[in-house]
Amino acid sequence: MKKQPTRTCLGCRQVRPQQALVRVVRLADGTVVADTGARATGRGAYVCPDAHCAERGLSRARLSHAFKKASEAAPDLAVVVQAGARAAVPVTDAAEEVPVLYAVAASAIGDVDVITVRS
Repeated sequence: MKKQPTRTCLGCRQVRPQQALVRVVRLADGTVVADTGARATGRGAYVCPDAHCAERGLSRARLSHAFKKASEAAPDLAVVVQAGARAAVPVTDAAEEVPVLYAVAASAIGDVDVITVRS
């Protein structure tokens, strides 16, 4: 029987199954965004998709410690993490062949309204 991979949440420091957490990744410019496809290269960190963990785990100090470099959360990162980043739909851009990071902007009631793509 194969063992499920586990990761530690930045907010609550609890070890949970990897599928229950949202992966965040640091871009070259120091901005941290959600990686819903779990395919972006580089160092990643994981956060539970609840409000308390998102607020605590996405602070500048915790992100900088996790990525071992100065990092700052994208403006809508907490909303993306709380949405669980499960509703992102891949959108391809034929002009570039680069890994795509998905960000989900959610409304106040939690339903996904807009899907934006950042490369």
